[in-house]
Amino acid sequence: MSSVVEIKAMTKEEAIQRALKICEAKIEQVVKVEEKIKSKSFLGFFKKEGLFEIEIKKEKEAESEVVKKAQEILDYMGLNLHMEILKSSDHFVLLNLYGEDNGIIIGKKGKTLNSFEYLLNSLVKNMKVEVDVEGFKEKRANTLRDLARKMSEKALKSDKAIRLNPMPPRERKIIHEIVNKYEDLDTYSEGRDPKRYIVIKKKRQG
Repeated sequence: MSSVVEIKAMTKEEAIQRALKICEAKIEQVVKVEEKIKSKSFLGFFKKEGLFEIEIKKEKEAESEVVKKAQEILDYMGLNLHMEILKSSDHFVLLNLYGEDNGIIIGKKGKTLNSFEYLLNSLVKNMKVEVDVEGFKEKRANTLRDLARKMSEKALKSDKAIRLNPMPPRERKIIHEIVNKYEDLDTYSEGRDPKRYIVIKKKRQG
């Protein structure tokens, strides 16, 4: 849902800033800017402001809460990142982060990102929030699928159970899906989040 406001200003940039202040919005929410009447100026004098029509996407209350809490965490961490809502429903929000501190928020093997997402979900009520950083999770998913195949082959050649590093539920699901394709293997999770991990082992024969 969007709202349209008409703003008088000398420049497009000035009009946008005024609109954002009036609507208490962020630059990412600006959908369209149309200059209805051109501003005029003669030798820097006799200035007459133009008229700009600016469309701003409204955030749902739940989305606003997610963005607010996410920004508080980022500020505490001292990270410079932008945010955008990629998907949103009554009880789910997919939040994308991007900016110069991408590498820091992702962390080693996505551990910092997982911790950020876990903390954010603990602060937001009645809402499941998934956080991504410019498509990192799909790349991570492919890495996990490769890991699952490699560990499955290793488990088939060994009589010992193989324990993987702790992972969030979403990543464990990817591992389970791959390992379950091997008829001679069992897979299950042990421990409690956020330290819950997967075990892969051979099925008992007979």
